[in-house]
Amino acid sequence: MKEFFQALKSKRVRREYAKSIVVGMASTVLDFLITALILYMAGHEYYAGFFGVFTGKLKAGVTYSTPMSIYVTATVLSFIVSILFNYIMSIFFVYEYGNVGKNAKGFTKFAVFALIGLTITTVGSVICSQVFGLSGSNVWWIKITIAVVVFIFNFFTRKYFVFNIALIRDDEHTIKL
Repeated sequence: MKEFFQALKSKRVRREYAKSIVVGMASTVLDFLITALILYMAGHEYYAGFFGVFTGKLKAGVTYSTPMSIYVTATVLSFIVSILFNYIMSIFFVYEYGNVGKNAKGFTKFAVFALIGLTITTVGSVICSQVFGLSGSNVWWIKITIAVVVFIFNFFTRKYFVFNIALIRDDEHTIKL
């Protein structure tokens, strides 16, 4: 952790971190919109319009709770699309050495860490909705909280294990897949 804060003294790292935040926010918006679209398509007869998915507002006299299978499916599909977007943006926009991860090995590492992030997202979503009984409009609070945790995980893993120029020269610290 100390190395991370030391690295933030570098203007390049601060710039990459800021760009990562912008791309992460865009990916999150894309993730949320795709999730909302899937949830709306699955339950459009219950929601009071598309924005009812975000607010939890239902048509008058209707009760509805999104089935877990639909919520998990929406979460997984939206996460996959947002990760692909994030990978492309990481290569061309975020990291100064984005070309380091622009190969099969880099994509594989990116995908493995993304799957770990997806696992964190999915398990966190299930736990929050099932254990704590959060559903409806609370789903978005779950997604926001988990997105922050996964963003921090993603930045560290991508910065140090995928788009790190030193990995080309230092196989001792490279994660072997």
